[in-house]
Amino acid sequence: MKAILVDDELHCTESLDILLRSYCPGVQVLAKFNRSEEALLRLGQGDFDVVFLDIEMPVYNGFELLNRVPNKNFDVVFTTAYDQFAVKAFKYSAFDYLLKPIDAEELQECVSKLSEKQRQHDLEGQLGFLRTMLLREQQVPQKIALPTTQGVEYVEIAEIIRCESDSNYTRIYQGGNSPTLICRTLKEVEELLEGANFARIHHSHLINLDHLRKYLRSDGGYVVMSDGSEITVSRSRKDVLNTLLKVRSFRN
Repeated sequence: MKAILVDDELHCTESLDILLRSYCPGVQVLAKFNRSEEALLRLGQGDFDVVFLDIEMPVYNGFELLNRVPNKNFDVVFTTAYDQFAVKAFKYSAFDYLLKPIDAEELQECVSKLSEKQRQHDLEGQLGFLRTMLLREQQVPQKIALPTTQGVEYVEIAEIIRCESDSNYTRIYQGGNSPTLICRTLKEVEELLEGANFARIHHSHLINLDHLRKYLRSDGGYVVMSDGSEITVSRSRKDVLNTLLKVRSFRN
């Protein structure tokens, strides 16, 4: 994997370079830039796989720099010190990001995800989606970007019926469609959909309460979803589910 590092602070590009050489030997750093205007020419030349990009930089910030690159046939990992709300915007947009100071283990996980998926083909659309998320007030959006091994899919959150763990991946089920396998753990999906009326009812299952049709307490307890699927409610999650349903009934 060939990489380019762009950050206006010299110590950031140098430390990231050291981390990559030490913990991610499969990544070859082709160039490091501390001036965004100098990075622009190199990014336009292509022949690399990923750019590790700071956002807040003089002359061109990270978004402006990407806007000026004609052919965006590469992946982007944002390196940022942004607050928690902005980080959530990255997650909703399916962008990879690393919080400064960069942690070696998180860097390894990021590089591993990059190596498993195909090259980005719709970076322009994904950037537009991210800008929309950053401009909104702190609220759960109606749409979410799902990072698959093939690229990125945009779906309505309300159409997601349930999410099922598949090791380090998650299967997203929507009405009338085959499940979408995304490159995120169920824990990451749960954190992302916090506040969107989803409930973790089992270590392997997250459900959309708007698609809950029945909650049967017999046979240990299970739910029936709008797609007809039956999912066991684990003993440790029953109290949480009961509380959420009581709150939901009260609001209605």
